[in-house]
Amino acid sequence: MPQRDVITWTKLISRNAKTGFYAKALGCFSDMRRVGVEPNETTFSVIIGVCSELRRIDIGMSLHCLVLKKGFLRQLFVSSGLIRMYSKCDCVGKARSVFDDLVDKDAVTWNSMISAYSQKGLYGEALDVLLLMLKNGADWKLLVNNFTFASIFKACAGLGWLRIGKCVHSCVIQLSVDSDSFVSASMIDMYCKCGSLDTARRVFKRMEKRDLVAWNGMITGYALNNFGEEAIELFYQLQLEGFVPNGTTYCSILKASTCMLDSSAGRYFHAKVLKFGFLSDVFVGTALVDMYSKYFDMVGAEGAFQEITERNLVSFNALITGYSLTGKYGDALGTYMNLLVQNLRPDHFTFTGLFSAVSQSSNFQEGTQVHAHCLKFGLTTDITVGNSIVTFYSKCGFMDSALKSFEIVTRPNIVSWAGIISGFAQNGDSEKAIEYFCKMHKLNVRPDEFSSSSALKAVASSPSVKHGRHIHAFVMKIGLESNVLVGSALVDVYSKCGMVEDSFKFFNEMPERNVVSWNSVIMGFAHHGLTSKSLLLFRQMTESGLIPTSITFTAVLFACGHAGLVEEGIKIYETMVPCYGISPSVEHCTCLVDLLGRAGYLNEAENFLRNSPFSSDSGLWRSLLSACGVQKNIEVGVRAAKECLRLEPQDSTTYIVLSNIYASKQLWDDVTRIRDLMRKTGVEKEPGCSWIEVRN
Repeated sequence: MPQRDVITWTKLISRNAKTGFYAKALGCFSDMRRVGVEPNETTFSVIIGVCSELRRIDIGMSLHCLVLKKGFLRQLFVSSGLIRMYSKCDCVGKARSVFDDLVDKDAVTWNSMISAYSQKGLYGEALDVLLLMLKNGADWKLLVNNFTFASIFKACAGLGWLRIGKCVHSCVIQLSVDSDSFVSASMIDMYCKCGSLDTARRVFKRMEKRDLVAWNGMITGYALNNFGEEAIELFYQLQLEGFVPNGTTYCSILKASTCMLDSSAGRYFHAKVLKFGFLSDVFVGTALVDMYSKYFDMVGAEGAFQEITERNLVSFNALITGYSLTGKYGDALGTYMNLLVQNLRPDHFTFTGLFSAVSQSSNFQEGTQVHAHCLKFGLTTDITVGNSIVTFYSKCGFMDSALKSFEIVTRPNIVSWAGIISGFAQNGDSEKAIEYFCKMHKLNVRPDEFSSSSALKAVASSPSVKHGRHIHAFVMKIGLESNVLVGSALVDVYSKCGMVEDSFKFFNEMPERNVVSWNSVIMGFAHHGLTSKSLLLFRQMTESGLIPTSITFTAVLFACGHAGLVEEGIKIYETMVPCYGISPSVEHCTCLVDLLGRAGYLNEAENFLRNSPFSSDSGLWRSLLSACGVQKNIEVGVRAAKECLRLEPQDSTTYIVLSNIYASKQLWDDVTRIRDLMRKTGVEKEPGCSWIEVRN
């Protein structure tokens, strides 16, 4: 058999590569080198493409060295192949080095680099290369093609740059490329992701030949923007025009079905998926898991997950997120362990879901273990993971750890700042919350409604009128005053600072009110003894169609208690379950015990307490004991005190109130006995504490 030359070897390698026998192609290349045949530029182009498909960066780098040695780097199709290979192997920096070393660049090279950045989500860099191409001496019109525009539209979509996208659209029309279905589909995707659905629909309607990609893009666009009905309508139109839905179509329509009020549409599409054999598809299966999770149907989500034959990281993440949404942190952690058993490497979505799950349960021990795994995989600096860690430690009350996690985040965004400010506010450190709100402002980070409302919450717990007014002026300046979240926080601030009329005035001026703003103003009137106004607002709230919450009833019952409106309070309490479906909480029961006790119905209050589901709550018994102190009732007071001491033997309040009851009846021996008992058991009265503001 005659010895093969380089052309024969190259054809053999190319044939194996085209038929998908990549390992065999690499073997042929090794054999060619072993017999002393030197590769040419075509050989390098083919074998570099093989390395791209196999993601063999090690062999690719060796080939790069060989290309440099043989002097083939100036061959543009070889260098373009190297750029694509490095990009596919997640080495975009090396791809850029190859690109920068080229003196002369053709359309393929420019487009390879733009595409490399765009595919990896580095959209800003992709647009930078485009600008560099436009500044190039050659006519840019000769360098751009359909793939250029597709990559740029993807970059604009990723960055949300609608204006730039429209400029590129103009260029597309100018060069008469808008009739290309590939470019049109990219435009549709860009407009949808930038929220310009009307323009996307116009592009879609003008397409002469719509392919399935364009239909899928339009359906996905409606789903992304929460237009579920429009997406479903397009799904049926697609079939009427003779197209057969594929896996991508079903993924899009399942996402769209989550916009509906219930899961009936999703279940219908689940049946279609089952009928047409897409159930085992990992992407469709993951979409089903996500759909059922959003309706809190974890039985359906688990069933869809089990049907996936080859699960990937995204499908595991969808199930973990579902468990976190439904508060099943144990199942979320179990799924994570299963993910590790499958030798899958977790990403930032995995840990965001896990921290969300453990945050809801406030399980500190489990959360620290998740944090340890997060450190192991080097994801603590990721901004979304960092924000989740801050939220977790804040909810568990460990603000030192939350602050350390916040400081680790390389470039904190507005969500990061809102998280740490909210954490300080929730844990009662109002000074730190305001301090970090000011720091955020100094660093030119524009506050949003969440950070502003958290800062206002901190001011309300101070309470500092001056700080509240300063933040009020600031939110007016940045245009957030009309936001319902910020408005509700301002109502709460003025109420807690004793400026009830200002609070009510601002409440009346709010363009939009939610149940939180109603609760704030009702609670404000209740705490300042304006019971009639509080009850009037409660009636107005229910008449406006808003459904009261648990907090609403706490405020109203508190108001009734301080005004002695026993019948009104009992009537309101009795409407909670039958009229609004709200089960009484310990706060509601405490308010009712206080209401009955203040009015002198101590025996009734005691009977109610003993028959309530919270009869073992020490706070309830302390409320009854306080009422006995007001009424100077020894008989019920002694029984209440015994229950308090049984539940919390070291609570000094019980001893003091009981001692005061005895003193009011001039039973000095009993007073002495209680004081001696305090000394013997080592109980000390907690000193009182008041705050005033002096020079800030």
